[in-house]
Amino acid sequence: MSANKSEENTSKQVEILLDNQPVNIDPGSTILQYLQKKGQIDPGLQNPVVIMSINGRRASLNEAIHGEEQVRLIRLKDKEAQTTIQRTVLFVMAVAAEDLFPDFKLRASFSYGGGIYCQLVDGELLKKEQIQKLEDRMHELVNMDLPLTPQRFGLRAILKMFQRDGKHNRFTSAKYLRRDSLTLYRMAGFDPLYYGRQLPSTGFLRAFRLIPEGKGLVLMTNVKQEPEKIPTYVPQSKLLATLKEYSTWSNQLDVQDAGHMNEYIVDGRTADLIQISEARHSRFFVEAAQQVADMPQGGRLILLAGPSSSGKTSSAKRLMIQLRVLGLRPFALSLDNYFVDREETPLDEDGDYDFESIDALKVELFNEHLKTLMAGESVKLSRYNFHTGMGSISPHPTVLEKGQPLIVEGIHALNPSLTPAISDDQKLRIYVSALCHMNIDNYSFIKTTDTRLFRRMVRDAQFRGYTASETLARWPKVRLGEEKHIFPFQNNADLFFNSGLTYELAVLKLWAEPRLAAVHPDDKNYGLARSLIDLLSLLLPVDASQVPPTSLLREFIGGSGFHY
Repeated sequence: MSANKSEENTSKQVEILLDNQPVNIDPGSTILQYLQKKGQIDPGLQNPVVIMSINGRRASLNEAIHGEEQVRLIRLKDKEAQTTIQRTVLFVMAVAAEDLFPDFKLRASFSYGGGIYCQLVDGELLKKEQIQKLEDRMHELVNMDLPLTPQRFGLRAILKMFQRDGKHNRFTSAKYLRRDSLTLYRMAGFDPLYYGRQLPSTGFLRAFRLIPEGKGLVLMTNVKQEPEKIPTYVPQSKLLATLKEYSTWSNQLDVQDAGHMNEYIVDGRTADLIQISEARHSRFFVEAAQQVADMPQGGRLILLAGPSSSGKTSSAKRLMIQLRVLGLRPFALSLDNYFVDREETPLDEDGDYDFESIDALKVELFNEHLKTLMAGESVKLSRYNFHTGMGSISPHPTVLEKGQPLIVEGIHALNPSLTPAISDDQKLRIYVSALCHMNIDNYSFIKTTDTRLFRRMVRDAQFRGYTASETLARWPKVRLGEEKHIFPFQNNADLFFNSGLTYELAVLKLWAEPRLAAVHPDDKNYGLARSLIDLLSLLLPVDASQVPPTSLLREFIGGSGFHY
C-alpha cells in the first residue's frame, strides 16, 4: 500500500534539470524547500547555495518551480552572487536604521570607493557614534539569521501601502510601473519591505563595514567571490565632490529618482529638463576652455581620459568648439596613431592582444613628438593602419603655433607614464565619465556603469553592427581594462566632467529594449539582458527628437552635429 502511494506521489512530480542533472520535484514547490530537505541551505556551510538561475534568468530560491525548467544553483562565492549580497546588506542597513533611528531618512546614493555612499536625505551630519550603532545593529540582525521572505502584492495594494506608510519615493516610483504586481521582501519580525532579489536569510552575510565619510558614510561590502573579505577603502575626494554635486543638483531640480523623472515625462516637461541638462554640460566646457586660455602660452596640453562610452570623443569636440570661441585654435593628437605594430602588442591573460595596455603604445615616440610640437617645431607625426596592423610616419610635417592648445584623448591620458616628458604645469587633465546615477528609491539605484553599458549597446547596434548579446559578452573584459588602466589614475584629474544626462536612460530605452528583448533564452547573456530590461521598465520613454544635435548623447543614438 505504501509502495503504491509512493509511486502515485512520484508520478505527480515534474522533472527539471538541476545543475544539468534530472531531478523530480513537486510542481509549485521551490528549490529552497527542495534544498532544505537535503540539508543544503545553511549559512554555516563553506560555500552555500544562495540564489539560482532559471532558464538563464537569475531568481530567488523562493520562486516556484512548475517543470521543464533548467535550474543552475549559484553559491555565495560565485561572482553572480555579488549584486544580491550587496542588496541584502542594504536591506539589513535599512532595517537597522529604521529600528534605531525611525526619524532618519537615509539614502544609498551611488557606488564610490569600492562601496556605496550613503547620506541623510536632508543633508544633516551622520555622527560617528550613530554610524557605529548602526553597524553594531546590523551585525545583531545578521547573527539572528532572520529569513528574507518574498511576498507578491498587487500594484494597487502596493501603492496604498506605500502611501499609508509615508514612503513617498517608493509610491512615486511604483505608480508608473507597467505591471500588475510586485514581489517585495519582508524581514521576519520587521515591517519594512524591500525591492529586489535577496539572500535566503541574514545569516549568509559575512563581511561589511560602515566608514564615516564627510556628512555620510560608505557602506563597504565584501570583495567579489570572497565573502569574508572587505576591500580596502580608497577615498577619492574629487570624484566624491562631483557625485555629491550632481545629487544636490538633481534634488534641487526635483528629479532625484525614477519616479520623479517619470512625473516630468507624464507632465510634458521633458523639453525643459533636456534644455537644463544640456546647459549644464555647456557650462562645463565654457569654464574648462577658460582654464585652458589661462594656462601659460609656453604649453597648453589638455589630457582627456575616461572609461568606455563615457563620451570622451564628444567631450573633446565640445571643448575644441569652445576654445575656438575664445580665439584659440586647438589641435587634436590621436593616441590611436601610436599603437605598436600588431605583432609587438602585449597579450592578456587569455592570450588575446591587449590593446588597452599602455605597453601597446609607442610611448617614447609619442613623448618626442609632444615635446617637439609644444616647442613650436616641425614634426612628422605617427600614423597607424588598423587593417594592416602596421605603423608609419606621415609625409607631411605638422607645426603648432605658440600657445596653440594640444588635445590628447584616450584611456591612458591621466596615467603619468604616458606624458613624462611634459611638466605638470603645462597640462590640464580632465576625467570624463557618466556619473549621473538614478535612484529608484532610498536604498536602490541604477549604477553609472549600467548607464555606460546602455550607451555602448546602443552605439554598437547603431554604428558597429553588434547585437546586444555581443556587447554584453565583451563588457566584462572592458570593465576589467577600466579597473586596471583608468580608475587608478582618475584622481590625477584637475577637472571632473560628469557626462551623464538626467534624462538619457528614458531616451536610450527606445533603442536598448528591443535589442535586449532579442537575446534568446538559450543565450548565455539572457539573464543579464532580462535584468537590464527590468531596469529600463522603471522609466517611461522620452522622444529622442527633443535631443539637440550638439548633445553628447547623439554620439550613441545618432543624429549628431559632429563628425565621428
